[in-house]
Amino acid sequence: MRRSYISPEFESREVYGTYNMVEESNFFGAKMLEIEDSILVGNQDIIYYQMPNGEQLDLSVENALPSYVYSSSIDKQKNHILSLDPVQTEYTRENLTTWNIDINLKGILANYVFAELKRYRTFEGIRTNMNYYNDVNAAINNYINYNVIDRYKISGIDLYVYYKELSTKSLLRYANTWNPNIMAPSNRLGKFRSEMSEDGAYTKITFSQERPSSLYAYEYFFNISFEKL
Repeated sequence: MRRSYISPEFESREVYGTYNMVEESNFFGAKMLEIEDSILVGNQDIIYYQMPNGEQLDLSVENALPSYVYSSSIDKQKNHILSLDPVQTEYTRENLTTWNIDINLKGILANYVFAELKRYRTFEGIRTNMNYYNDVNAAINNYINYNVIDRYKISGIDLYVYYKELSTKSLLRYANTWNPNIMAPSNRLGKFRSEMSEDGAYTKITFSQERPSSLYAYEYFFNISFEKL
């Protein structure tokens, strides 16, 4: 047999399957992650254990390390902006003031799912050198963005508002505060409208105070529900 002396243009190397975090379906099925039919991001904390570099290899060892806590309340607080509605009239602003809440739905959902995957140790055994990013947490976040986020849609928001008199509480006007402890049926606000962004990543809630802003400030909180498509 004669040798061609032609060098190959490509070189084949074996790599870990976790280098590709995009799930691809085929005729025989896929290893797609099984997800919950519905998710409620309320006021729960999710506790999990891992190595400082994000690896989850041995729970008996990791239990001796400080735990990691995901707070859904803190996450929602960081991923929303409360602001005065810029298109309201001066009369409305001075009385039953209208407010906007811009919520980063995609960010909240991704963070919640990440914490759940960590809690159930879904990627246990994956090491830093076994993914394209050389970072286990970055790999998991990319897995969520590629395969999970688009499988959910928002199904509802519960908004809670609790009014406090300015004169008796030494509060500042328009200085409204986030408080997860006000969740009660009597504080649930039924009248508000919402507007979704085209990609579904953000929503804007608009509501009016039911008591004059010249006399009352308020505490507020909201829960978000998602359902599987």
